[in-house]
Amino acid sequence: MMQFRLEKRAEPSKFMLYATPIAAVALTMLVGVILFSAIGYNGFAAVGEIFLTPLTNPYKWQELGVKAAPLIIIGVGLSIAYRANVWNIGAEGQYIVGALAATWVALATHGQGGFWILPLMAVAGAIAGMAYAAIPAFLKTKLNVNEILTSLMLTYASVQLIFFLIRGPWKDPMGIGFPQSRRFDVAARLPNLTVENFDFLGDGALILKGLVERVHYGVPLAIFIALVVWFIMTRTVFGYRMRVVGAAPHAARYGGFSQNKTIWMAMLVSGGLAGLAGMLEVAGPFQRMVPGFATNYGFTAIIVAFLGRLNPLGVIFAGFVLAVTFVGGQIAQTTMGLPDETTGIFQALMMFLLLAGDILIKYRIRRVQPDARVGAA
Repeated sequence: MMQFRLEKRAEPSKFMLYATPIAAVALTMLVGVILFSAIGYNGFAAVGEIFLTPLTNPYKWQELGVKAAPLIIIGVGLSIAYRANVWNIGAEGQYIVGALAATWVALATHGQGGFWILPLMAVAGAIAGMAYAAIPAFLKTKLNVNEILTSLMLTYASVQLIFFLIRGPWKDPMGIGFPQSRRFDVAARLPNLTVENFDFLGDGALILKGLVERVHYGVPLAIFIALVVWFIMTRTVFGYRMRVVGAAPHAARYGGFSQNKTIWMAMLVSGGLAGLAGMLEVAGPFQRMVPGFATNYGFTAIIVAFLGRLNPLGVIFAGFVLAVTFVGGQIAQTTMGLPDETTGIFQALMMFLLLAGDILIKYRIRRVQPDARVGAA
């Protein structure tokens, strides 16, 4: 009877390293066709609605930008942490507390105006995310507590904090009993892009307005952040530290890079970016704090980081890919009656296939005879 084992490759293929994410997306679509056909839906139509309609319908492009922005920002932060071999799994919680801190600023300045309110909300959101990420960083460096567990458990605490605040001290007195905060003032809302400067396009300006009227300034900011972080990770000592500590921690120690200090830096940066993403989301699409604010962007951004190969430029591409699944899932629910869990199914499939591909990049499957295997042992 033939048996198989994994054998480490001498040198992983660089081509496959970047081809695997594309293959994972393609295989996800193929598996989706088979899966939905098996449960009674038109598999080709379902995959087309989820993966193609958001790209072929120009009026869905604005939704893609809005969905992709928080995924890109959080994914960039996680890519930094994972490069350093620091496993921050609690970006969802850091995203939530960042939004809560920004909401506190918006409510505290209610009735006031001024350009300074939005920047103050952004600073508060980033600091709150950093503070929340500092908890697992402290426990890891001082008590050697696994950061995966602590960062993940803190996420559930942040969700309960939302419920407490919007049902208690932050409940909108004019909300007719609904558990939500009051709507932010105009000064605390993230403005959308405008097309007043494109009047010379005539009818084209109207089309352009339809495409960007719901795209807030967080979308170009997310791309800008990814580009800046790419430069930092490839051209600065900070980026070199993250890569070296993650790849060879013992060698990094001899090179003068403290592992504990790197853990702190990676957790604070990733937490701060997650908190900033929370601020942009609550000040942009939501414009108030509501029970449904916890949209799992922090967890989805883990897929974004790995699909983008922990490279900020790749994260931009991956952020839009995952945004397609969000927007397409909503379309498929409306047009085909697919279940709410459809988006999660495709995202989980994509992550599974990507990880499977990564194993095959590093290892080859070798067929061995049972006796040869025993003799080798």
